Amino acid sequence: MTAQVKILEQSVYTIPPRGFDLRSDGIWREVENKNDDVEWVWLCSPIRVLALSRDKSGKGWGRLIEVIDPDGNAHRWAFPASMFAGDGTELRAGLLYFGMTLAPGKAARDALTKLLTSWQPEIRAITTDRLGWADDTCTSFILGDGRVIGEDDVVYQHDHVPAAVAEMKEAGTLASWSADVAQECSGNPLMVMAVSLAFAGPLLEPLGMDGGGVHLRGASSRGKSTILRVGMSVWGAPGFMNSWRATANGLEGVASACNGSMLALDELGEVSARDAGQAAYMLANGTGKVRANRSGMARPTKRWRVMVLSSGEITLADKMAEVGGRAAAGQTVRLLDIAADGRTYGAFDTLHGAPDGAAFSDRLREATAKNYGVAGPAFVQKFLQNPDSIKEEVRSAIADFRELVTERFGVLQDGQLQRAIARLGLIAAAGELATQFGLTGWAQGDAQDAALDVFSVWVEGRGGSGPSEAREALERVRAFLVEHGDARFERLDEFANARPIVNRAGWREGGVYYIATDIWRGEIHRGSDPSHAARHLRDAGFLTPGDSGNLATRMRNAVPGRPRAYAVSEEIMGWSPKELSEDLVF
Repeated sequence: MTAQVKILEQSVYTIPPRGFDLRSDGIWREVENKNDDVEWVWLCSPIRVLALSRDKSGKGWGRLIEVIDPDGNAHRWAFPASMFAGDGTELRAGLLYFGMTLAPGKAARDALTKLLTSWQPEIRAITTDRLGWADDTCTSFILGDGRVIGEDDVVYQHDHVPAAVAEMKEAGTLASWSADVAQECSGNPLMVMAVSLAFAGPLLEPLGMDGGGVHLRGASSRGKSTILRVGMSVWGAPGFMNSWRATANGLEGVASACNGSMLALDELGEVSARDAGQAAYMLANGTGKVRANRSGMARPTKRWRVMVLSSGEITLADKMAEVGGRAAAGQTVRLLDIAADGRTYGAFDTLHGAPDGAAFSDRLREATAKNYGVAGPAFVQKFLQNPDSIKEEVRSAIADFRELVTERFGVLQDGQLQRAIARLGLIAAAGELATQFGLTGWAQGDAQDAALDVFSVWVEGRGGSGPSEAREALERVRAFLVEHGDARFERLDEFANARPIVNRAGWREGGVYYIATDIWRGEIHRGSDPSHAARHLRDAGFLTPGDSGNLATRMRNAVPGRPRAYAVSEEIMGWSPKELSEDLVF
């Protein structure tokens, strides 16, 4: 008999401790009246302690309880026994959240604490502090509404009720979701990608892959938020969508609540520019900050692996630039920026009979309001039937996707590109698996084709398949020269400057700009690695290195002190990002 079956039986036969009685209208308690006679007084609405809970190490004890709300619905909550410390205010707040009704007065509050501490059922449950995969063994998957897929002797124990998980619930049937939501994605690569991305969440932990995702960027009212709703319907209700309008610290709790599934974040423009880059790293890396508790000891760090689907009218780089920041390549490759408003109908390619994009969006919004939260759990159940075989199948599918990308786009063996390819390959593999499992109703190959389409858009948007650090280094130097021209460069040839140079950046002779090293470091490549930038320009053929392995060259006698400077060819002025040839080695 499994632990969950025992717990179900316990919910029927559980017996309160001495001095308390469970009746149809709730818990009653014994009290002595003024005459020293015992009488029964109503304490609270129906509540049961189903099991004592603890983690696999035998620590972190708590209680698994069931609360019956005023509508007759049962709610289960596993809370740590540490909530008994103090006056129990937080514990009562949690119980009231689930619909418990408590008699007024301090005596009733004290009696409730006594009831819960002294109620000691024989059944035991294993606890986890993570939703999604309970631990690294990936044998139990915990849903936001408390359901357990796989080994069912595990419960999610927490000291508060995360708002995000309250929307991780289900409505409709798998058949209606497939017909009214998934099949509307056919012919719409961005929608197919979004749903496939949602299915990829449970594969991250078993495969040991980091999270990350896709940012849909484009003008307002073009269908981006609708696509987020469609992807999100794999796991939960429309309220499961979150907003970027939060601090990086606030996003930690949201991300950990979405562990193993999908995090949908709308409107990138609403996040603080200072938090944007930090949040992109944090969400993909899956680890929150280390914090201390009241005693100064380190609290357990929040951890997660989650796929992110984001939307907004601007890019991550645009948001960071609002406060003078610059998006690093590692940030942008974790959240792939995809133009989502250049399709035939905004973000859509096919409307399936709808008169226009707005009508199609309305239809999808109605469908996702009625059908949600059924496909994701079904995917996990299918995965757990044969996890080892499926993991090998996914790895093989990612390798096949990499070969397809190489054949079609001829990409470099660059680390950033390979990470992007691996992420989109995982998304493609997850979508194909969902189709193989009979969840989507798509044709085999649709998810892979959608991921290839998205990769094409991403590569075009970033200016080619060369490494982004190389492209950005060349862009910075070209932009500096275009902005300042000869105004900050002293001529050393027959075209000597007619007026003194103010705030000199270097020298110019013939077709070469000699950029002073302090300007190279402090202005042009501030916030980036100036040495790497010089190597990128050298490898692209725009920088002539100096002697003895120096990237900067020694100026001739015409310049007092003969300082070193970076010799950059004026040909860079006509360079285009797409000219980073795939034959170059960076």
